[in-house]
Amino acid sequence: MKTSHKLLATVIAGLLSTSAMAALDGSLGATSEGRIDLDLEVLDSVQITALDDVDFGTYGGTDTGVINAGDAYCVYWNGGDGYTITPTSSNGKFSLVGVLGDEIDYTVKLAGAATGAASAAAVTYNDASSTFTGSAARDCGSANNASVDISIAESEVRAASTDTYSDTLILLVSPI
Repeated sequence: MKTSHKLLATVIAGLLSTSAMAALDGSLGATSEGRIDLDLEVLDSVQITALDDVDFGTYGGTDTGVINAGDAYCVYWNGGDGYTITPTSSNGKFSLVGVLGDEIDYTVKLAGAATGAASAAAVTYNDASSTFTGSAARDCGSANNASVDISIAESEVRAASTDTYSDTLILLVSPI
C-alpha cells in the first residue's frame, strides 16, 4: 500500500511540475489562447580589451633609477559588477628572462581606474587582486577603467647580463 501511495504521489508531482513549465494549447472556439513559458539564464560574461604591449626600451650607460611603465585598459562585465584579476606570466613568475637565461624580476600593480596603478599596492603572483568594478559597456564607454603598472628595480637591471629580456604578463579577469 505504501508503494502505491509513493507511486501516486510521484505521478502527481510529475504532472504538476510539467504543467507549471509546459506550454498550454488553446481550445477550439471562436478565439483560442495559447501560452508559452519563457526562460533565460544569463551567465557571467567578462572581457578585457584595449591592452597594449609594454616596451621598456634600452637601459645602460648613464641610465639610473627604477624602470617603470604601464598600460590602461577596459574590463567589461555584464551588469558592471565586481571582478578580480589574477596576474601570472609565461615565465612562471614576474620575471623577464633573457636569451642567455638570466632573469630580471619585476613588480606588478593593478588599479580599478585608468590611472593610479603606479601608486597601488603590488600584487602577488597568481593571487587574486582586490575587487574592482567592471563597466557595463563593452567598450567601457570609449574610456579605459583599469590599469597596470610594471616596475623594475635599478638593482635588478644592474645585476643582469647584456641581453634581450622578455615575458608575457597574463591578466585573468574573474567575476565575483
